[in-house]
Amino acid sequence: MDHSEFPVERLAQLASSPFQIGFARQVMRMLAPSDLIAFEATHDGLLMRAQNEDALAKPVALLRDIYHDDLVLLPPQVRYMSLGNRPYEPIMLLRVRTAPRHWDAVRADLAARDAIRLEENARPSVCVLRAEVPLRTLLGYGETLAKLSEGTAMHWIWLDRYVPMDDPPGGRAA
Repeated sequence: MDHSEFPVERLAQLASSPFQIGFARQVMRMLAPSDLIAFEATHDGLLMRAQNEDALAKPVALLRDIYHDDLVLLPPQVRYMSLGNRPYEPIMLLRVRTAPRHWDAVRADLAARDAIRLEENARPSVCVLRAEVPLRTLLGYGETLAKLSEGTAMHWIWLDRYVPMDDPPGGRAA
């Protein structure tokens, strides 16, 4: 299964285990797949594929509670698709709701992430923004938004589509 609806992935390993696939199979018995996330036991460890970074939070928290410092988590990575010889990247839809005092900082951060703003609604009590953003620039957004908004902003991210890329992905590509 290619799980193209799951454009982000993260690998979990157990530092003390020479057999990562055994660790992964054990963990898979504890974790329930859902519409938001899928798990795969690999020789490299437990591969978690998800609709967005937020969907990884609960299984990661559970693994940290169980394995503590023995758990090795690689950073989340974008899953690119290839059709023919051409790479395609995931474009995410993003909705942000924040207080007006954080509006400028949120908008500036999204501009730096190559976001295309689709809709903005700024009122005296709340500001809402909808945008489409390449997933490669959106990794880590939840943490950044929390810092920008003193933990008060809310966001939702979901996959919209894959688009062709001119150059092959580098850096944090899966």
